[in-house]
Amino acid sequence: MESTNVRSQSMPHEIIERTYGISSPLCDYILKHQIAEARPRQIIDFGAGAGKIGKIAREILGENVKLVAIEGHKKTADMLTKEKLYDEVHQIFIQDWISSTNKEVFDLAIFGDVLEHLEPKEIRRVIDQCIRFFKEIIVICPLYDIFQDDSYRNPVEVHQTYITSTFFDRYNPVEKHIIRGEEWIIMNVCILSTYEQKPLYRRLSWFAFHKCMLILQPIGLARPFVNFLKRFFIKYKWLLRD
Repeated sequence: MESTNVRSQSMPHEIIERTYGISSPLCDYILKHQIAEARPRQIIDFGAGAGKIGKIAREILGENVKLVAIEGHKKTADMLTKEKLYDEVHQIFIQDWISSTNKEVFDLAIFGDVLEHLEPKEIRRVIDQCIRFFKEIIVICPLYDIFQDDSYRNPVEVHQTYITSTFFDRYNPVEKHIIRGEEWIIMNVCILSTYEQKPLYRRLSWFAFHKCMLILQPIGLARPFVNFLKRFFIKYKWLLRD
């Protein structure tokens, strides 16, 4: 692993962003909190671009995390290799790395402003595969933005998918943040993989309770039903907790 002194000699990040891509900072404070709370041992930064996420992770975790960059654009991957911010840089498209290269289980996958560059079916396939070998997945993406063409002389910068606020709901995200700025609306969602999900009986019990509440609340019976659970079920709390 490279020393901090070597990393500190890198090109100023502002110059890198102007050359290789700028992403909105609207959700940066949320990502910082998520990384600090999870304290992952490994982070795979998909579509690493100018390396902003790697920089954030280093500021929070220092050398106590293994950073791996997956970058499809050769020029950008070469820059990331020279910068030595990441422990590993792989010049490969996300879909190819996930489907044919990876054989390990990792702590955290971060997709920062990258999935909108894939088509909807590709996004679904990527997430479906990731939930099998990542404990936690964080997706940061612009909403309702399909206007961007190729930028920074990078043909993969074209936006292919019109992402809405419910696009990732099928994966039952444990966090969803939508931040509105002057130019963009940015969404951050955190998804727990099947590796980390609660047992099936816990998920089914909560689902059943939730559906009961939707039926009973309009007719004024939600609270009586909960009182019934409290009186007759010693372990009722685990039935109610998502």
